Amino acid sequence: MRESHTLIAAWVGRRLKQLRGQRTQKEFADLLGLSQAQYNRYETGKRLAHDKVLAGVAEICGLSPERVIWGDDLPAGAAPGEEAARDVAALIALLDDEAREDLFIFLQNKTEDLARRRRREARHALRVLEGLKKKAI
Repeated sequence: MRESHTLIAAWVGRRLKQLRGQRTQKEFADLLGLSQAQYNRYETGKRLAHDKVLAGVAEICGLSPERVIWGDDLPAGAAPGEEAARDVAALIALLDDEAREDLFIFLQNKTEDLARRRRREARHALRVLEGLKKKAI
């Protein structure tokens, strides 16, 4: 694993151990439909848990997948500035190349949509301003 993946896997593994609580690895693995050996690799950070595993943990614990990963470190709203950038970078590092490409295409489309909306809003604001100017002069 690359160094960034190793760090992320270790972080997620610590979270899995916290969320498992008093249950044994075998008990928790059974709930997830995994072998105890596979679950152990996730919890010890030797392997990075797949999205389906994290979704299963979220369901078992009654949490969102984001809370499974970030715990109480996840702010109620969006994290400000640099913290948000680090969080997004960590999540992007979890993606494979194809998923990363899909994400960037999605973001590009959203950015283009936003630019179109803002151009429309700006044109509307100019029309309103021109109307006010005619009334005032």
